[in-house]
Amino acid sequence: MVRHAGADDVSAISEIGLDSFRAAYEHTCEADDLILHLDEFHAEAAVVAQIGSPGTDYLIAENNGRPAGFAKVRETSPLPEVTATRVIELHQLYVQPEQQRFGVGGYLLKAVFDYVRDKAADGVWLSAWEEANWAIDFYNKHAFATIGTTDFRLGETVYVDLLMWRPVNLEN
Repeated sequence: MVRHAGADDVSAISEIGLDSFRAAYEHTCEADDLILHLDEFHAEAAVVAQIGSPGTDYLIAENNGRPAGFAKVRETSPLPEVTATRVIELHQLYVQPEQQRFGVGGYLLKAVFDYVRDKAADGVWLSAWEEANWAIDFYNKHAFATIGTTDFRLGETVYVDLLMWRPVNLEN
């Protein structure tokens, strides 16, 4: 089940973000950079600051009654690489490590596209680290196309992310 998250979900979203980001990236970056990133984006205070922000929404997935993953979506300006007037950014999509490979990510992505349709947006864009093959493969499987690159700052280190886009009118 996927639903809109609220203030009662802050702890779960923070825990999922911390656990998932550590599991995926801890071995790829400096410890100080990781700590800075986790504090900025996944600490409870960061989630509290974002969960009620205009134009930002969280969707939370549950599996067997427990929080299993979340997606953070934001209304943003169109990208120069996309000929669309109204777009939504999939800013974060994380699934608890022990919940991966059970379809939670796919359910979250379907909910993201339902959200995008409800907002009458043209499509979804995201950025994914160019070396995160697992993430890129997942998004390619769901009809996202690479449209460019952008810098991504993790603490004090700059990485290259792929910009990916998918129009809303494609089938899930």
